[in-house]
Amino acid sequence: MNKTLFYNIFQKKQFICFFLLLPTFVFSQHKIEGFVKDNNSNSIDGANIILKKIDNEETVTYTTSNNKGAFDLETKTGNYILKISYIGYKTILQNIEVKNTDVQLNTITLIENSTELEEVILKAENSGIIQKGDVTQYKIDKFLNGTEENLKDIISKLPGLGINENGKITANGKEIDRLLIDGENLYKKQHQLATENINSEMVKDAELIRNYKDFESINQNDKTGITALNINIKDEFKNKFTGNIEAHTGIKDKYKVKASLFNFNKKIKLSLLPNTNNLGESTMSIKDYYALTDTETRNNSKGESKVTFSKLDDLPRFLNSNNRVESIKNNFVALSSIANLSKKIKIDFYGIFNNSKQNELNKRELNYSLNQIQVSEKNAIKEINYFGIVQLNTTYKPTKNEVFSLKNHINIDNTDQEKEILSTSNNITNNLEEKNKPKKLIFNSELAYSKNINSNILNTSITFKYLKGKHNNYISSNNPFLNLDFNGNNFTTKQTINKTIRQTDYNVDFALNYNKFSVNFNNNTSIASNQLSTSTNNLNTFGNDLSLNQFSTKNGIDFTFKLSNKISFNAGTDYNYTSNNLNNNKSKVNYLGFNTSLKSIFSSNNIAQFSYKYSNSIPTLDYLTNGFIIKDYRNIIQNENVLINNLYPYHQINISHFVFKPKSKFSYIFNASYNIKEESIGNNIINQEDITISKNKNINKDRFFNAFAFFDKRFKKAPFSFSGSLSYNNTNKEYYQDNILANFKNDNISSIIKIKSHFKKSFIHINLGYKYSKDIFRDDTNTSKLVISQPYLNINGKISKNLFWNLNSNVSLYKGLNTTRTIYNIGPRLRFSKEKSKWNFYLTGDNIFNLNNKTIIENNSSPSYSEQKTTSILDGYIVFGSKLKF
Repeated sequence: MNKTLFYNIFQKKQFICFFLLLPTFVFSQHKIEGFVKDNNSNSIDGANIILKKIDNEETVTYTTSNNKGAFDLETKTGNYILKISYIGYKTILQNIEVKNTDVQLNTITLIENSTELEEVILKAENSGIIQKGDVTQYKIDKFLNGTEENLKDIISKLPGLGINENGKITANGKEIDRLLIDGENLYKKQHQLATENINSEMVKDAELIRNYKDFESINQNDKTGITALNINIKDEFKNKFTGNIEAHTGIKDKYKVKASLFNFNKKIKLSLLPNTNNLGESTMSIKDYYALTDTETRNNSKGESKVTFSKLDDLPRFLNSNNRVESIKNNFVALSSIANLSKKIKIDFYGIFNNSKQNELNKRELNYSLNQIQVSEKNAIKEINYFGIVQLNTTYKPTKNEVFSLKNHINIDNTDQEKEILSTSNNITNNLEEKNKPKKLIFNSELAYSKNINSNILNTSITFKYLKGKHNNYISSNNPFLNLDFNGNNFTTKQTINKTIRQTDYNVDFALNYNKFSVNFNNNTSIASNQLSTSTNNLNTFGNDLSLNQFSTKNGIDFTFKLSNKISFNAGTDYNYTSNNLNNNKSKVNYLGFNTSLKSIFSSNNIAQFSYKYSNSIPTLDYLTNGFIIKDYRNIIQNENVLINNLYPYHQINISHFVFKPKSKFSYIFNASYNIKEESIGNNIINQEDITISKNKNINKDRFFNAFAFFDKRFKKAPFSFSGSLSYNNTNKEYYQDNILANFKNDNISSIIKIKSHFKKSFIHINLGYKYSKDIFRDDTNTSKLVISQPYLNINGKISKNLFWNLNSNVSLYKGLNTTRTIYNIGPRLRFSKEKSKWNFYLTGDNIFNLNNKTIIENNSSPSYSEQKTTSILDGYIVFGSKLKF
């Protein structure tokens, strides 16, 4: 008996038909084989092959062509219609008569259809997935087992979808570009706000959309390259306020109070998510921060980040604590609303406010190169941070071929930090107190206009940016420090840094599109005024007063050639000119940049690209100081030879390949990039017993390489999936140690392997995996390392109709050169949820074996010194909670 056939029929629950038709299947199955190519004789991967009965057009079977264009079908004798289709090509219908032998078809050639994009529907009976052209629809009921509580639980069970370590939704291993709720991008890049707050019973179905077009899009090209996941909400949760409120409290004085308020109206959609807790839950990650605050990247249509050198804009500390704190309290609220006032006008509001209070405790052991200086530090840090972002975007689209937009963005970041330091060096102990109060206000406004002129696209915009930053730094000690001369026994410094940026940009971009060829003209003109001033205890050598006025312009042209229906080649160049006026000293710089890429789209699920870019960067005002700046009690910064007209050439090489095979449910991603800086800004580091001076210095070698590979396989005949990833990063750069050339290298390798079950009905569901990372730091005299390994087992299931359970467990092993730490983490959870009840009840634990603070090992070694740090982590907890849905 054909086991494959038996399995498929068993899965379709057609037991009666199976036994009745068994003789026919056994003795009358024949193959139909062939190849699908285009009119250039290129194989077509992923063409849809559907076999239908000739009398009633009922679908008998289907398949897709492989990467060689080959396909085969099995059926019994009879007369059929064979339908072959692929997006962008004319569909072919061919009559097939199957007799008592296999049918060998000639090569089938598809003709490109440039005027009509046919919607191809491929439906697998009882599979829960429907493919409509670039849209994959998930009938989620086919994949759920009743244990799901929120949107996160649903997504993790849909084939091809997942949630990565950063909380971002992935499709076939790649992070999606848009998360849409009923067609609207309510949560921007903060996917976890939606996945952890939208209840599972609110979700109707999901759609994965390739080549998605936003409301403001006027591009007629169907291949936008944007991937979106749209979550459709059930009708009973629309046109009214709905949501939930929950509260948790328990052992170790732990608490969490949060709420979710939604209104999914046809014209107005609103989400309000307040949360207060001391469990370590935060509103955003470092990646979220950059996505929300980096306006140059956010407003760049190509998604490319502008390369600049900057030194003083440190991240808010609450972003990188990652629960490596002794205690933390977070209060945050996220408000998002999108209003479609008419078919032509859309208003998009997004706001986040976060207040964090955290205490940190760590011990650092520093070993400085060459001088054999050893410093031991104990740090107790208290910090209060106020962080807020408000965005208001208005879009007006009078016709389908033109659009106006006004985008306003405000970012406020204020911090109050106190640090108590016990430092020992050369048998001398210093008791120090550092107080830092950085404050930053950023305002951006952009007015943009786009128009489609006979399929040629014009984009133009004017942008204004304002940044105001003030950093107060206070240090006191029981002994002299930084080799300063103090009056009497008053060992104190007070430093104030003021920074202001005012910048206006004008951009214009015009793309001419032809059948096999396109050309893009672009110009960016910028006028900027920058000021940086410092004052420190009236010390002249620590004073800075810099004023920089800049005028810059960039003119570029890009050519794109469509070598075939699958391969395109791009090449471009740009001319850059900058005029500088630094403290009334004028200078000019100009240079050429180049870029090229080769892209192969074998199918929508098989894409490869190679790209190369050559350009230059110039230093920002932060590197041009003419006096010292205090970093902390033993580190100061000074400029040695960096000038405003220095150019730093760099090369960027990128390779990527993406493959997804829906038939075999296999996906694969490979990305690699190599950045070569012919010149860069490094450091000349001078270490002494009481002070380290870092001088900004031009260097000639600065290399960075990274590679990432990912695969995922979901088995057909077993309810399991297997996935893994491997990444490697290498940094290799010069620096100077006491004016002597030296070299610093950092290698990092990390990997994740996991096996996940996909049982439809079971009392247990399994997620088993292993995480590993290794860092090695090397300079000319020292080597240090840190290895972190973590096997984990997460299981969940249903005890009874109303009682659900989760158990998350892992063992984290930290290993440095001479120190190890092991953390055993057990996190159980019980949820009682009665059907049709508005109440849920919880008993939740996290790291319950470590209800007192433990320490882990970190390594932040840098050029000229190696470091090992033991850091307190947030203690575990057990809390009882309840949730009311409304």
